[in-house]
Amino acid sequence: MGIYNGFAYIYDTLMQDVNYPKWVDYIELLFRHYGVKPRQIVDLACGTGNITILLRERGYDVIGIDQSEDMLFVAREKARNRGMNITFVFQDIRHISLHHPVDAMTCICDGINYISAEEELDLVFEGVYRYLNPGGIFVFDISSYYKLSSIVGNNVFVKTDEDISYIWQNYFDKQSRICEMELSFFVKEGEHYKRFDEVHYQRAYHAEEIVGHLENNGFEDIGVYQPFTLKPPKKKAERIFFAARKKGSCTKGC
Repeated sequence: MGIYNGFAYIYDTLMQDVNYPKWVDYIELLFRHYGVKPRQIVDLACGTGNITILLRERGYDVIGIDQSEDMLFVAREKARNRGMNITFVFQDIRHISLHHPVDAMTCICDGINYISAEEELDLVFEGVYRYLNPGGIFVFDISSYYKLSSIVGNNVFVKTDEDISYIWQNYFDKQSRICEMELSFFVKEGEHYKRFDEVHYQRAYHAEEIVGHLENNGFEDIGVYQPFTLKPPKKKAERIFFAARKKGSCTKGC
């Protein structure tokens, strides 16, 4: 899963149209829906810290975890520039290790899709469950099977800009359900453009598979949602959100 190198330093430019405050609004809506008031949150696959930093701005004690040193470098710089002291940890989300349990965990914007095998998905869910306080909540999303197989898969996307351009070629394998993404970036440096290439792999999961793995790892009160609503996902939803609770009654912040 060695991903995101040069990409880390242009990621925020490419994602500048994403309404991150809306995403955090929705996370908080799910907290209220589940009746939890978390104090400490771990943001898994936090990337450059966009969600992590917004959660901290809203008063939560947040830890960001990612397995890309470059992404974490950008996240730390952004937090520092905002005067925030946020702990960012270099760690593989398949092998979560914390000093103590927390009230909530999040994994936003395709982090789960990068888990390419079902047995590894169980490692993620097992670790999340272990480090949640009783009654704690796990909120995450996936790019849907429909999106990866029919929208992204076997298609090419091209964007040309003065500062950054890219070619994004995708191949979806129905048997493995892996979407291979070949990305070529052209970044302007002075009068010339620097090219770098990356290959990413995402696994397409059906919502019912995700629910089954959550149940097998002890979660209850599992919700499956159309983004930014409390309604079930539409048949051709491109993104699906999940929320699940650890068994027990919360005795701390949540």
